[in-house]
Amino acid sequence: MTGPEPGEAGAPAYASVLIDSIPVAGDRHYTYRVPPELRDRMRPGVAVTVPFGARQKAGGIVVDFPAPPPPVPARAIGAIVADSLLPPPLEALLAWVADHYCCPLGQVYESALPRGILDGRVRTKTQLGVMVAAGLSADLSRRQAQILSVLMAAGGAMTMQALSEAAGTNPATLKRMAALGAIALGPMTLRRAPSLPEPDPATVPTLYPEQADAIRAITEAEPGEALLLHGVTGSGKTEVYLRAIADTLQRGEQALVLVPEIALTPQTVARFRSRFGDRIAVLHSALGAGERHDEWQRLRSGEALVGIGARSAVFAPVERLGLLVIDEEHEASYKQDSAPRYHARTVAMQRAILEGARIVLGSATPSLESYQAAHEGRYRLLRLDRRANDRPLPPVTVVDMRAELAEGHRSIFSRALQQALNETLAQREQAILLINRRGYASFVLCRQCGEAVRCTQCSVALTYHRTEEALRCHYCDLRAPLPTRCPSCRSPYIKNFGAGTQQVAEAAAALMPAARILRLDRDTTTRKDSHRQILEAFARGEADVLIGTQMVAKGLDLPRVTLVGVMAADAALNLPDFRSSERTFQLLTQVAGRAGRGDRPGSVIVQAYAPEHPSVELARSHDYESFAARELLDRREVGYPPFTQLAHVVTSAEQAEEAWRGAEAIARSLRADPALSVLGPAEAMVFRVRGRFRVRLLVKATDGALLRRAVRAAVQTLPRVPGLRAILDLDPVSLL
Repeated sequence: MTGPEPGEAGAPAYASVLIDSIPVAGDRHYTYRVPPELRDRMRPGVAVTVPFGARQKAGGIVVDFPAPPPPVPARAIGAIVADSLLPPPLEALLAWVADHYCCPLGQVYESALPRGILDGRVRTKTQLGVMVAAGLSADLSRRQAQILSVLMAAGGAMTMQALSEAAGTNPATLKRMAALGAIALGPMTLRRAPSLPEPDPATVPTLYPEQADAIRAITEAEPGEALLLHGVTGSGKTEVYLRAIADTLQRGEQALVLVPEIALTPQTVARFRSRFGDRIAVLHSALGAGERHDEWQRLRSGEALVGIGARSAVFAPVERLGLLVIDEEHEASYKQDSAPRYHARTVAMQRAILEGARIVLGSATPSLESYQAAHEGRYRLLRLDRRANDRPLPPVTVVDMRAELAEGHRSIFSRALQQALNETLAQREQAILLINRRGYASFVLCRQCGEAVRCTQCSVALTYHRTEEALRCHYCDLRAPLPTRCPSCRSPYIKNFGAGTQQVAEAAAALMPAARILRLDRDTTTRKDSHRQILEAFARGEADVLIGTQMVAKGLDLPRVTLVGVMAADAALNLPDFRSSERTFQLLTQVAGRAGRGDRPGSVIVQAYAPEHPSVELARSHDYESFAARELLDRREVGYPPFTQLAHVVTSAEQAEEAWRGAEAIARSLRADPALSVLGPAEAMVFRVRGRFRVRLLVKATDGALLRRAVRAAVQTLPRVPGLRAILDLDPVSLL
């Protein structure tokens, strides 16, 4: 005879609680017993306090109820703090994400909530404030009247400290004024505002007909409708967003704008501030804990009406969502590469459906998934085929670097690019150079035995960083001194190969000694606000040449930039990823669009070793439609998205044999279903990372729901071997 199930009358009930104060590296989910008096209110999403440790209380959120009973006696939940921390539609969205991406609900809540919001470690900051009161001011002295005037000029409320400094007074005087009834003293909420650029003073541009048509289509769209705004670079997509958002606010609704992290430029924020002032809130990874807390709370309370942020801003707690904008919707950075592995574009589409919001996806180079959806009628296609003010798209010259080498020219700068750079500087204009590799050199190679200096923990060559005079692994961050002899054969004949941003910057300085050069990559943007400071300095004309990785390819609208040079356009074409051609075309088109956005015409020089490749050739002519038609035909023939859905499964272990056995067990389970196509097992492109060997499977199906059920079940067949793990990535954007 068995006892009652957990949660039944007379049986204990349990809940899994996500505890906010546990370090990121630790297990933050704990099972607690639910007291009988709390059972009726218990459900996922409820904020609670729980006992934790010897004498500590912690804040948490219920992520599973009823939960399985733990193997040891459980402590009881202390109290319910809030029946709902998030708007109900947002709770439904988080549950959908957990199901769609086959991950625990607790992981989704971790991504959606700012750290410190549950346990109160990050709180609203208050300070003693001074407010104008309703009392009579006739009895005030002249000095007191002056103080009151300063307070009223500031909007009628200031902190006591700020007012004392601004009016040259002291707390004692202010307390006497409070006794007279002229002012009131009390706690005042302080906003820890992010460092934001000043509003852009530029005048509101006049719309051209295609922009007006696009805005009309967005404002008249049905609730939950998706629209793809395909506009060439410089066509005024941002102005369309701004007008559509203004219409949304007039309806009494709120808006969310997602941009790739690297495109969250000072210019973008400045333009939004010029239209909406302090009604915007900014959310991104570079914010401090207090700044993120306050911006999140401003959106939750409705004080801020427009949220602008990177990937995780899709979970911003707005209650009256009327419009979602996904700018540069093709960007791979919208996909999270750690658990929960969600795609913000897909999540935003689901959120729009759940909340009846219109959603706009904008890009000059739409993802093939979105482009195909538009042609199938699932999205409405809006087009902006010309640049604002009828500025021409810049002509693109492709230089065959094989011919340069054959003719004895060995510089990393082709002769055409050298000449163009010199002419640009002579005309006091600016240039952008793209090299999508950071560091000084891609690898260090022994010219005697042919071996590259490799990471001891990962199956990759170490990258040489000249400023540190060291080698670094870009996977595990292992650092090692630059060797004077080959670690394999002890030969002294070792040399750096492959140019990175540091080497390009050094070569540019040698080529143009008078040029002022700035570098923009991960190595130069480690400090807070450094990304913004570099771009603002370049925008002010404090440098002639900006050299960087793909950070320089998006979101920049700089009128003085008339030349764009691409150092190694086809570097990514040989990567074993079916999206490598699409990414190359997108990157070339996007960076080319930085040139000639002002009154002066621009030009682009692309250096390539495979200039005849369609990604390079069609980017040269700015021909997205031809590229998309060709690539979609290839994808249909081989059964890749958007015509199928994918799951990427990677097993890993400290012993290669165990990783292989785990992958083979999962593959056997999946091959039992004829509706699935299973590729692999095979070594991951980087076979070893941080000391763990990795084996991968790629699973294809036309039915997404079937695919998710099958891979979720198959991963459960993983052998119970210590240290053997499996990562499941639904709808992957990278297979490397």
